[in-house]
Amino acid sequence: MKIKIKKLIKEERKFSPNEIQAKLLSLNDCFDMKLLISPDSKNVLKLSKNSEENLISDGINNYKKHNESPILYPKEISLSWKDGHLPLKYNYSSLLQYTLLSQIKQHGEINAPLSSEASLKHKWRFKDFCKNLNGLVLDVGCDQPSQSSQLIPENCKYIGLDPYAGKGEFRIIGLGEIIPIANSTVNAVTFNTSLDHILDYHTAIEESYRVLKKDGRIIIASYCWIEKATLLTDDVHFHHFREYEIIGALEDYFSNIEIKRYEDPKNDSHRYGLYISATK
Repeated sequence: MKIKIKKLIKEERKFSPNEIQAKLLSLNDCFDMKLLISPDSKNVLKLSKNSEENLISDGINNYKKHNESPILYPKEISLSWKDGHLPLKYNYSSLLQYTLLSQIKQHGEINAPLSSEASLKHKWRFKDFCKNLNGLVLDVGCDQPSQSSQLIPENCKYIGLDPYAGKGEFRIIGLGEIIPIANSTVNAVTFNTSLDHILDYHTAIEESYRVLKKDGRIIIASYCWIEKATLLTDDVHFHHFREYEIIGALEDYFSNIEIKRYEDPKNDSHRYGLYISATK
């Protein structure tokens, strides 16, 4: 059955890569702002007093770094890691089961090439949708911060969160479902085509609400499916969203929901691009 939707915006403009971008925060900036918290105790994190170990600590738990990026998984996960991954086996822990499912789904190639026509169309749309943001922006599922921060206004401060270390660029290594950021510290949280990679997206939205300041905004960009929405042929996504699923998850927490709907950048007719802003 085909879902009826309102008229879609036809937009062919494309993003042009540039050096103008939001200010990228460093680990020291995060410490100065008391921004990072333990995913276990929820206490504020700082550099361990034992500087030779180069660890991050809440006074109870210690967390390692990959280059300068803090690895802020709950201890139950990080203690089970082997060479940066969970072993492929049955787990009795619900958290380890959950994390292993996510690890399996993220094993494939997630993103279209950055220079592809569809990617450049989407980036123009996302940048235009975010043009009125200000303050501190947390980008959940940031991929490459040097690229993603170009879509955020230059008057903003930017920090990325991603479950993987990537290519050495600074970000918080952690989960969107357990955001290691202090309460009410962020002006905007963005999910730039990343919410459909999160199995428990309801919890990710709840976590976004927690870290946002009053009147802060959540920005979600995602494909939405009209038909052919099966996941049986998809090896990287947990969701092929229908619009009402995202709106329904937001309505319990956020108000002033604004929506733009664009024709699919690949010119497919079975889905469209959805851009949503909502206020805490």
